Amino acid sequence: MVAGDRFSDEHGVRINRLGITDPQQLAQAETDSSLLRLQRLNLQGGIPGGRYDHAHLKQVHQKLFEGVYQWAGETRADREFQGHKPTYVTGFKETMTYAPHKEIEQRLNAISEQLGKENYLKGLPAEKFAERAAYYLDQYNHTHAFRDGNGRTLQATFVQLGKEAGYQVDFARIDPATLNRARDLAMVRSHAPQEAEKNLQALKAMFEQVISPAPGLEAEKLRDPSQARPLASLSPQMQAIDARRELEVTGYRVMDIVANMPGAGNYEKGVAVGKGVESTNLNPAAIQTHLAQFQQAAEKIIKHPALQGPNAKQDQSDARRFRVSAEQVSELAVLKEATVKMPMPKTHEEAQVLFQKAAGQVAQALHEHGKVSDSARLQEVIRHVNRTPFIGGLNRENVGKSIDAADRIPGLRDSSQLGELKSAVGIMEKTPPAPERSSGSMEIPRRSAEGLEH
Repeated sequence: MVAGDRFSDEHGVRINRLGITDPQQLAQAETDSSLLRLQRLNLQGGIPGGRYDHAHLKQVHQKLFEGVYQWAGETRADREFQGHKPTYVTGFKETMTYAPHKEIEQRLNAISEQLGKENYLKGLPAEKFAERAAYYLDQYNHTHAFRDGNGRTLQATFVQLGKEAGYQVDFARIDPATLNRARDLAMVRSHAPQEAEKNLQALKAMFEQVISPAPGLEAEKLRDPSQARPLASLSPQMQAIDARRELEVTGYRVMDIVANMPGAGNYEKGVAVGKGVESTNLNPAAIQTHLAQFQQAAEKIIKHPALQGPNAKQDQSDARRFRVSAEQVSELAVLKEATVKMPMPKTHEEAQVLFQKAAGQVAQALHEHGKVSDSARLQEVIRHVNRTPFIGGLNRENVGKSIDAADRIPGLRDSSQLGELKSAVGIMEKTPPAPERSSGSMEIPRRSAEGLEH
């Protein structure tokens, strides 16, 4: 339970329609209500016309949990909840992170689009259906759209997916612990991308236990090989998602390795790596300010004399994977930036929009590098710019100090965010032109440099 996460009350109990304040009683009420609704939804065949996207999963969640929660159908994005979860599925403590809540909609839609390219797994033999279903369940699970109820939502979703592909999917055939273990193993990705199928072995085996060909002529037609659409390649969106997932799982393991190395300052360096990974998870553009730090951490492990034997094989593998994934995420971020780069501003209004975007990113990077006062100065200017597209006086002095601090940080110095910030400031430090008035019209109040009306 987490108190104050906007899905819960001050005691960490989920906000609910029933007025229950005891967490055990609430858990039982949720189970009783949602399982009946899950059975009913499965019998109905799921959501009519559902495309397994953002809208589809929201409908499933709402139908399962609206009897207990007024926030049923809301994703983590609706109440800005991030969260992460520990697991010991490998015998060691691992950190399972989820998709940034701001990206839930676009990620669910990207998964749906990829699934559509495979014709929603129609026309596949049982083993292949289990293999591809394992891949998609893992992607949906990592997106983790909801604060609670993701497991039952995905069960309903894959029962419908199976039915529409000619298979019966019955999760009651396995122990829930088997499903949870398989999902966690897929999440922590112990094996490198070259052996990605090994990360999904447990999930595939689970699906092989819960699926069976549905009876009837219609189901046979759905399984007919002519329906199959072989997967050519992952979409660019899915490739980017996988690259960032690889950075997360290896990054947190690298954090632990460095933090536990003997020697002064290693604990702090490990913690800094973890913070950089978290920052990049939430905003991939931040990789440009952390790339050198990530590369140095990986190199530290690879060359450490105490980490060279067979017992350190996993540590060495994680370090190399981390370095490669960091560089890949960096390349993807540069490519994305080049394709969606905002045009340089020509007016104060255009500069205002660009400033709000770039200054927020630079302020975050300054804070991550320990420049707390410079970050705070820039945040204060952002609040002013939200009201008026002009920077003068103390605001100009403060933004100048922040830019000077950013210029002294490798990785941030040559970043596009800082360049955009400077371009926006170059426009906004000039006095805005007075608005034109037609004769006979009412006088429009003009604003001074400090935003006061006269």
